[in-house]
Amino acid sequence: SRNSSSVRKNVDERPVKKLRPKKPMIAGANDSVLSVVQMLASKRGDAALLVSPNGELSGIITDTDVTRRLVVKGLDASSTSVSKVMTSNPTMVSMDDSAMDALATMVENHFRHLPVVDGKGAVVGLLDIAKCLNDAISKLEKAEEKNSNVAEDAVKQMASLQGAGNTQAVMLTQLLGPLMSQAFGGKASPTLRSLLSGPSTIVSPHFSLRETANLMAIARKSALVVDEGKLIGIFGFKDMMTRAVAKQMSLEFTSVRTVMTPNPESVSPDMTVIEALQVMHDNKFLTLPVCDEENVLGVVDVMDLIYGCGGINGWRSIFDSAMEVGDDGSETASVYSAGSKSRRSRNSSSV
Repeated sequence: SRNSSSVRKNVDERPVKKLRPKKPMIAGANDSVLSVVQMLASKRGDAALLVSPNGELSGIITDTDVTRRLVVKGLDASSTSVSKVMTSNPTMVSMDDSAMDALATMVENHFRHLPVVDGKGAVVGLLDIAKCLNDAISKLEKAEEKNSNVAEDAVKQMASLQGAGNTQAVMLTQLLGPLMSQAFGGKASPTLRSLLSGPSTIVSPHFSLRETANLMAIARKSALVVDEGKLIGIFGFKDMMTRAVAKQMSLEFTSVRTVMTPNPESVSPDMTVIEALQVMHDNKFLTLPVCDEENVLGVVDVMDLIYGCGGINGWRSIFDSAMEVGDDGSETASVYSAGSKSRRSRNSSSV
C-alpha cells in the first residue's frame, strides 16, 4: 500500500530509469528455442525479450521457462518455435514509470525480470530484481564508506570483540540494522531455516537431466546433487539452458554429475537473512545451498530473501534508501567485495 507522506511520495515518483535496467537481449518470436538459448549462452544471459516482425514486444523467455516448458515436456529445441514456450504479452513498464511500483510488481508477482519500453513501446531494457537488490546494497555500502569511516572502524572493533568470522556480514548488519527493523516489523532478522519449504530438489549424481528437470520444475529451485549424504554439486536453470539444451545434449542419457557445478559453497540454516544477503551480494550468487552438520536441508534464492521477509512492503526501505543515495559510479561493485573470500566456484547458475 502506498504511503501518503510527502517523503514517500517523492521517493515513489523516482522513475524506472533510476534502477538502471540492463540492456535487453532480443530475439524474434518466430526463432527456434535452440537459436535463442544459444544466443543467451554466448552472451551469458538468462532471459530474452522476443519481438514481432514489426518490432513490438511479443513475449519473454527465461532460463526457468526452458526447463519447465521445453525440457519437462520433451519438446525438441531445434524444431520448437520460441513462441510456443515464451510468456506472451508480458507485464512491462516504461522508463518514466515509478521505480517502486515496478519493484512492487516484480515482488508481488514473483517476476525476476520485467521488460522496459520507451514512450513508443519499443524495447529498451530489462529489470532484474537480483541486480536491483545488488545495486541497492552496493549504493548503501558506498555511502557508508564515504560518510562514516569512524563508524566503520567501530563496527570492525565490535566484530573483533564478538569474535565474528565474517566482518563484512557484521558491517552490513550494522549498516542495514535500522532498515531491517522496518523490514521485519521490529523483530530480529529471520534465519534461513525459516525460509526452507516446498518440494525437495535433492538428486543423486546418476540422475538424468530429464529426471532432474522434473524436480526443478515442480519446486522452481536449483537441484542439489547429493552423494552419500554429502553435497557434491549444484545445477540450476541457467545451467540446464546453457550447458545442456544449448549444446543439444541428450536429456535422457546425460547424468547431472557431468554438467553440475562441483563443490558449491553452502551455508548454515542459522545464518540470518542479512548475512545471506552479504554472501549473495559479494559473490553475485543467486542461490545458496543450506546444510547443517549432518544433512543437506535445501536451497534458498534471492527471491526467497525478498519475498519471504515481508515482500515489497518489508524491503521497500532498502530500495528507498538506496535511491536517496543517488548514482555514484560502478553498478555492482561493492566497496567490501574485493576482500570477500568464497569457497564456491563461479558458475552460470549463480552469476
